[in-house]
Amino acid sequence: MRWRRTPERGGRLPSLGQDFTEGHRSYVRHIGPAAELWLRTKPFSAPAGRELVECLRTFAHIVDRLGLGLRDQVLDVGCGPGWLSEFLARCGYAVTGVDVSEDMVAIARRRLDGITEPVGVGIEAVGEFHAMPVLELPWKARFDAAILYDAMHHFDDEAATLEVIRRTLVPGGRIFIHEGVRPEPGSEGEQFLIDEMREYGTLESPFDAEYLVAVVRMAGFTDVARFAALDELLDVSASEEELRRVQARVQYPPMNTVVAVNPTPVEQAFAARIELGAWREAADGDLTLGVTVTNAGRCYWPNELGSTVQHGVVTLGPYVGDGGERVELPRSPLPRGLSSGESVETELRVARAELEGRKELRVDLVREGIAWFAECGSEPVVIPLPADG
Repeated sequence: MRWRRTPERGGRLPSLGQDFTEGHRSYVRHIGPAAELWLRTKPFSAPAGRELVECLRTFAHIVDRLGLGLRDQVLDVGCGPGWLSEFLARCGYAVTGVDVSEDMVAIARRRLDGITEPVGVGIEAVGEFHAMPVLELPWKARFDAAILYDAMHHFDDEAATLEVIRRTLVPGGRIFIHEGVRPEPGSEGEQFLIDEMREYGTLESPFDAEYLVAVVRMAGFTDVARFAALDELLDVSASEEELRRVQARVQYPPMNTVVAVNPTPVEQAFAARIELGAWREAADGDLTLGVTVTNAGRCYWPNELGSTVQHGVVTLGPYVGDGGERVELPRSPLPRGLSSGESVETELRVARAELEGRKELRVDLVREGIAWFAECGSEPVVIPLPADG
């Protein structure tokens, strides 16, 4: 079942009937060169204003609440000029930004292209951007997290939007929504949004808090939690007044901040199931083995990241020996990335000389630069070697 917004529902500010998709696509051209410069440098400006403070504080909340690891896959929905994507890439996450505006996506790409130095030891910034409507997101069970920073009020069909985003998340993946609260009817805040829609043709339609929480649940998310931000210096010399102000902020947060989870039946983050074919001898004398690999964990396995540094890519890692002795053999890339539950057939090639005197070969998977799957609780497979090996 889908909820389609109507003025009678009262969950969010109604549109003016404008072609807001075209409004968003033409927004950069509409605002002019000076404002476009702001998009290329956001959130930094001179003088620093409230938006800078809001962006930096909320970014800290995102990092804290999502608890992402190196090379985790993050979807930046309605990425706009890409400031958030840039910040995320600088943290070592693998970022995918989407926006309906080709102009915004072009600015976002330039921002990431501007990161010319490694963001960590041997780690380059990784990101990709796509100009597309959010309802056309093509991915399934790929992202560890999706972030909608001040973006959801631009989307017409909020329930369908959230359903599509949930399909892109791995089991157990989380969504972080940071949104304005719907202004009181007849207020200056409401009139400001109406004027914005009239001038630019965009959709500026924020949510009542209760309605936003309800629609997130209807889209299939669980563990839905709403938060109030209190990160500021408090004047302890006026503690009673400050406590009253804090209490009011908790009761009536000025922003809608919601974190929720895509339900999961899968406990382990990185796990594999490996099925074996038969050993064959290649023309050069090497041994080859057909292997079917299944992603039995929650998380997406990327098979290509960056141009030279491959941190986070999942490869097939053969080795000989056990316990204190482990001799690693050349690893094999997977033919494609795998979402949870997907399988792929590949071939493992091992030089015969590497196996002399050995009775068995062990095969695990590796998150390059991060960990072997065995370190995450997954068991490697033990393969008996041919008698003449």
